[in-house]
Amino acid sequence: MMMKLKEYLVFCGLLASAVFLSGCGATFVNLTAANQSQNPSGIYTLQTEVDIQDRAVVQDTVQLSVVIGKETVPMVKGQISDKIWSCDYKLPEKYDKAHFYYVATYQVLHARLLKPRRVKSQLYRFQLENRFVGNLLAYRAPIGNKISIQGRGFTKHDQVQFGSEIVATKFLSENELQFTVPPLPSGIDYSLQLIGGAGKLPIGDFRIDESEMQVDPKVAELASGEVVTFLFRIDFEAPEGGLPVKIETDVPDSIIMPKIRIPSGAKSVSAPLKGGSPGNGSIFVNVPGIKEVAIPVTVTGNAPEIIPEITPEP
Repeated sequence: MMMKLKEYLVFCGLLASAVFLSGCGATFVNLTAANQSQNPSGIYTLQTEVDIQDRAVVQDTVQLSVVIGKETVPMVKGQISDKIWSCDYKLPEKYDKAHFYYVATYQVLHARLLKPRRVKSQLYRFQLENRFVGNLLAYRAPIGNKISIQGRGFTKHDQVQFGSEIVATKFLSENELQFTVPPLPSGIDYSLQLIGGAGKLPIGDFRIDESEMQVDPKVAELASGEVVTFLFRIDFEAPEGGLPVKIETDVPDSIIMPKIRIPSGAKSVSAPLKGGSPGNGSIFVNVPGIKEVAIPVTVTGNAPEIIPEITPEP
């Protein structure tokens, strides 16, 4: 009977311990990317979300740190959430990876006594990718300008994605690429990304500034059926596939004009404008990223008939 009582008390003690322990501890969510883009400073941000599950925890005593290599680095709370902690770590030179784990220390209040607790996470690691975007040499420019990107690990297969479009990209070296600002609407900030390799790398935001197009003549007066040749000029070479020039008018019955495209690599194109019905109005020349050009046009009555001279016979 005495043995059974002892066994029962031992069992109750173990059960109580199990219940107590189930309310202790912490859950860690590692927010540090397993693959980190190498950067010139060699400093990398480690981040975790922690949930202290001990009901008796004294919140003001919670402290987090990360143990990496032989170093313990204290962490600070993030501004977004009290459960997110982060720190910056400078990886020693010649290292391209690191193993680390998080440690949470805090105190609990039991029977009016403070008792320390220490909980650590599982082991994590991050690996450096020897490829990164370090600097965009300009963050705004008109279309047609060539902009350089500096970094490391570039290849001939890399391309720049400008917003949702892939733009002309030139490989200069493993440390430099060059792209051409595409003909897109001006005054907008576009997100740039580097496409190639294992995935996408963010480059930064880029704004297209408005540029101008030269059109000659600046005023046109012609008769019905008469043809005037217009010249359209830009300050840069048209991109691959050419540059479409959109022509609109407020007197569609008076003006007959073909579709216009500046050929790839060219800076100008000429096109005929033919007079239709008599009328007064304008043509409006539009290219994305270029200031609209308005040309006043007047179409008069039928062109005078040209009568060939007759040379009398001797």
